[in-house]
Amino acid sequence: MEIPVRSDTDSALKERVAREKVAHEEDDVLANSVRLKSRFPHLYNYPSHLRLLGTMESLIEDAAKNGRKILDYGCGKGENSLKYLDMGGHVHGIDISATYIDQAASAARAAGHPEERFRFSVMDAHAMTYEDDTFDLIFGYGILHHLDPEVALAEIHRVLKPGGRILLQEPLGGNPLLKLYRLLTPHARTPDEEPFSQHTVRELSNRHDWDTSMLYCGIVELPLAMMTSLLVPDRPDTALIRAADRLEAWMHRRKWLLGWNQYIVFNMVKR
Repeated sequence: MEIPVRSDTDSALKERVAREKVAHEEDDVLANSVRLKSRFPHLYNYPSHLRLLGTMESLIEDAAKNGRKILDYGCGKGENSLKYLDMGGHVHGIDISATYIDQAASAARAAGHPEERFRFSVMDAHAMTYEDDTFDLIFGYGILHHLDPEVALAEIHRVLKPGGRILLQEPLGGNPLLKLYRLLTPHARTPDEEPFSQHTVRELSNRHDWDTSMLYCGIVELPLAMMTSLLVPDRPDTALIRAADRLEAWMHRRKWLLGWNQYIVFNMVKR
């Protein structure tokens, strides 16, 4: 299935989106990544990551419960979309995979949600087909670093209402341990994805009119979580991890080595 795009979409971006589509629908890089990370279960459970996710989810839940219009950015099979539909949100989802979009729409219908409260579409995030000022909130997990971030953020800014918020969790690229991991696991990623540097984060957050409050996690807790995953897999919460969490919070307050964290959340409000 061809991805609907606007006629003004750059040909290089079309080619990039086509490569991403092949990587996800044919090579199944997402499944490869999940299998690799499953060897390190504590990567999902260390304290600063749980707080980061909790902040995201709290803001999305508040929007859903107040009936806001929400875009699930790179919705996959729609698991998150269904959660926020259950809370009363009006949820749209976009993805480059037609297979995922069909599964998301089928799941929403099977759950009994009215058709007027959801829509799932195969779409290129670089050139969304929505009108200006459409959404109250846009959220996604690990999507922006697969795209041309300047083009994608400009599109997000366009379709977001004034005062609307984006919440995008993305990987950072400065940590030497993560660089080595990525080098050793090429089949778990697509050819065009690129984790963010702190320099790029600063540039992107200043590119348009945003009020920003970035969230970070993992600079100290990530390597320890990898170690405890292997040594004590049934104990994700250890005294060592809790001590690392305090050290990490101290470093974040001082803005030390922010680009060495595992994840950032672009928490940005359109002016």
